[in-house]
Amino acid sequence: KRQVYENTTKGDVAALNVAALSEDQKALRRDIHKTIAKVTDDIGRRQTFNTAIAAIMELMNKLAKAPQEDEQDRALMQEALLAVVRMLNPFTPHASFTLWRELNGEGDIDNAPWPVADESAMVEDSTLVVVQVNGKVRGKITVAVDATEEQVRERAGQEHLVAKYLDGKTVRKVIYVPGKLLNLVVG
Repeated sequence: KRQVYENTTKGDVAALNVAALSEDQKALRRDIHKTIAKVTDDIGRRQTFNTAIAAIMELMNKLAKAPQEDEQDRALMQEALLAVVRMLNPFTPHASFTLWRELNGEGDIDNAPWPVADESAMVEDSTLVVVQVNGKVRGKITVAVDATEEQVRERAGQEHLVAKYLDGKTVRKVIYVPGKLLNLVVG
């Protein structure tokens, strides 16, 4: 209720411009659409309503921490709140009806389409790779999802926690699991 109130009392919300989103806004939008996909699967296929509600609660906690500084932030919050209210409607129809009206949702919430997850919004830009030296975790690095083994090795060598274990030693073997693990065997 608080987030709906804060978003609606600042006036009309501009349309969301997906191309102009910052990295933080893209990450929040990714979370929104991953939640939509999870809740849709939990309610439709799996019929595990408790996990659907838990996913919505996790998203609401992230939204509570999200900045509301510019029009893009407010437009993103509007997209999220409309989706959350629509996903909550099967569980809390009366409250959802009221919140839908406050958010200026189109038409009646009972006839509104179910939110659809945007696949392009859910694509990760980067991934976390664990770096091991002789089988022991020595660091974690963030690299582009499509980074090559050479790029990951170069980035790992720049990490100071990893570099001190490689200093003056020869890399004898490299075990690389794309997007997950880089293990450097040195001697």
